[in-house]
Amino acid sequence: MPQLLQRIGRRGAALLFFFLLDAVSAFALLNPPRPITATYTWPATMAPLWVWAAAWAAVGLTCLVYAFLRHDTPAFTAAVSIKVLWGGVLGIGWVSGQVERGYFIAAIWLAFAAFVYLIAGGIPAPPPRPVRERRWKRS
Repeated sequence: MPQLLQRIGRRGAALLFFFLLDAVSAFALLNPPRPITATYTWPATMAPLWVWAAAWAAVGLTCLVYAFLRHDTPAFTAAVSIKVLWGGVLGIGWVSGQVERGYFIAAIWLAFAAFVYLIAGGIPAPPPRPVRERRWKRS
């Protein structure tokens, strides 16, 4: 067990936490409260709730898989992206008057996206390509 924890490390542990959060978010979208609130009806005008749930579940599974891999940038990118998307959708819902107090929910998700970004140490750019020396032909 200690070897597994050492292999996962801090970033992998964070990805396991994001897996849990995203899986619970997917479940919540599949089982909205009754009566359904604007937090659910507004996003459903853009895509059915099962599509949103599938997106959250896909991101969660991506986080789960990449928690055990060395190159985890795709998982952090996905984790940030879904939270920015969800926060943005609810923020737009608030601005358009469709989601009362949507600013609050949007602020939470956008702040969480920033938190994920900070944990990731920023989303690293791909490594630079090696510089190739040009060989000039002499004529």
